Amino acid sequence: MTNEEMERAIEFVLKQQAQFTTDLGRVGNNLETVVNVLGQVANTQLTMAEAQVRTDSRIAELAEAQKNTAESVTATNEALAETNDRLNSLIVVVERYFSNGRRGAE
Repeated sequence: MTNEEMERAIEFVLKQQAQFTTDLGRVGNNLETVVNVLGQVANTQLTMAEAQVRTDSRIAELAEAQKNTAESVTATNEALAETNDRLNSLIVVVERYFSNGRRGAE
């Protein structure tokens, strides 16, 4: 190999080394960007997980409230049915009272 060929080979190796260094720098920058974005994604995921826990808790509270409301409605319906029965009994008594000729006894 001649001196000229050797110099060209060395120049080629140096250019390749410079290109490799530049490319490695870009990879390093890109990796840093990826790490930053991944950190943001992890923080967002944590925030979402915390929100999910709060939502689950609220849903459980709403389910309990709905259960209590259903129980209250059932109790109210039972009381209303009893009131209707008693009112109907009173109506029967009043109708009997008036139908037995006591209407004009005043």
